[in-house]
Amino acid sequence: MTATTSHPLTVSAPAPLVARWPAPGSKSHTNRVLAAAALATGTSTLHHPLDAEDSRAMRAVVRGLGAHVDDADPGCWRVQGVGGRPTAPAQPLDARQSGTTLRFGAALASLAHTPVTLDGDAQLRRRPIGALTAALRALGADAADHDGHPPVTVGGGLDGGAVTVDARRSSQYPSALLLAAPHARAAVTVTAQGLGAPAYVELTAATLRAFGGAVSRLAEDRWWVAADGLDAAAVTVDPDASAAAHLLALAAAVPGTVTVDGAAPTDQPDAAVPDLLAAMGCDVVRADAAVTVTGPARLRPLTADLAALPDQITTLAALAALAEGTSHLSGVAVARGHETDRLAALAAELGKLGVHVEEEPDGLRIHGGTASGPAVLDPRDDHRLAMAFAALAARVPGVAVADPGCVAKTYPRFWADLAEGGLQVRRHDEEDPR
Repeated sequence: MTATTSHPLTVSAPAPLVARWPAPGSKSHTNRVLAAAALATGTSTLHHPLDAEDSRAMRAVVRGLGAHVDDADPGCWRVQGVGGRPTAPAQPLDARQSGTTLRFGAALASLAHTPVTLDGDAQLRRRPIGALTAALRALGADAADHDGHPPVTVGGGLDGGAVTVDARRSSQYPSALLLAAPHARAAVTVTAQGLGAPAYVELTAATLRAFGGAVSRLAEDRWWVAADGLDAAAVTVDPDASAAAHLLALAAAVPGTVTVDGAAPTDQPDAAVPDLLAAMGCDVVRADAAVTVTGPARLRPLTADLAALPDQITTLAALAALAEGTSHLSGVAVARGHETDRLAALAAELGKLGVHVEEEPDGLRIHGGTASGPAVLDPRDDHRLAMAFAALAARVPGVAVADPGCVAKTYPRFWADLAEGGLQVRRHDEEDPR
């Protein structure tokens, strides 16, 4: 089953479901090390990177800024960096649908002597970037956007100094500033105002340290970066805790037992999902770098503040629809500005299953336990919604997932991996074996 199909898919789980998968490489880590390697002096080697639409967009952007990326070996990319001196291409750089590529790329491009324009597709043009361009201007760059959205044009270099960035809508803003900071003219201190997911910024700081950057965390929301440049490094990309969460959710939903190799340990915020599954009644076992989840006969509802891991509102809301009782998931107003308004989309799509969902400014109150089909769930071209809906399709007869190819953004093999793990993944118009 390929990820490029446009036909809705149904998912049927064997009884009992016992599956084991390796976690793919992390999108968050891959794009961070690509950015750092592109700016570094010398040639870096990136082991086990993720090859997906988001990382392909990032590769194209850093190439456009003058870095050379040899990706002939899918398991080991070699990146010859620009030594902090990106070049300005003649044409705008295309970030496609990748928010990390747009924001990280804009910060990298701000170091170019002449202006660089970055743009993306229609979906990306709806995503905000104004707080980042304002912060780049405060650090001395020339930076302009279109009413706070792409396309964005940047250049002129960074003077350095202290800057406060409004991070309420994305932790990627302070991360982008940190990535460019080693090549500013003076040290940079970044304060992230309203930051909900500091662990993602600390992941960026750890990436800089791996490339020889001098980074100090001064407070929960403040980082200092020396203007000493970055050096080439050999880095192994972490497995993706976000993708692992979608696989582990199948065990909770069906229920069954799922093991994901490489799911622990990691500093990625989404690595907290197994603990939240345990709160819903799952049995969770960690052994070396593997996590095994066994789902209960009945899921318990969940009350959780997901500010530190907002991407997982999709996974946990889908499971909450199956849990008997009322779940309250909060702290994720930022999810309204992702690939789609995820809170509105979840409320609408879970409603197709007869699940009553109360939409709040920063979360959802989900009255679960009544989910039933038939229904075709529309992920709105959002990879995380599509993967979260797979758990519902595996549990509720008659449920299909539309536009399944959108998972190619971060996990192109998702549906193929489900099939190889023993689940039946079929076109919606094919006979359902259940």
